[in-house]
Amino acid sequence: MKKFTILMLCIATLGLASCKKDPIVNQTTPNRTIIFDKPANSWRLLAGTTNTYYVDLVANEIDNINVQDEGVLVYIATDGTNSTGYFQIPNQAQSYDYDIYTGSIRIYSYGPPPTNTIRIKVVLVAAENVT
Repeated sequence: MKKFTILMLCIATLGLASCKKDPIVNQTTPNRTIIFDKPANSWRLLAGTTNTYYVDLVANEIDNINVQDEGVLVYIATDGTNSTGYFQIPNQAQSYDYDIYTGSIRIYSYGPPPTNTIRIKVVLVAAENVT
């Protein structure tokens, strides 16, 4: 009887040891960040306006899927290029706004353009269209 019990324990141990957990792998692409440093002389006056300036950011990482289905967030550093803090645009207090296109972003400044080089952070947020 003792041998039978030991044999059953060995079989049970082998059976339990052979079980394997399969990890769940997240198939989504992680969010991505792109940093731009734009000097003051890169801002251009928007045609037909007297006080609206713009700067174009070329970002080949922005594809049609980003524009149509995913999220694009844009931030400007509060202290030039030191990037110790950011504010998100559009921001009415700072008078900034932006448009997103495949391959680029256009940022608008409603008022005088920046007088120093500024750091712009673009975050591409991965998402799946479920509609």
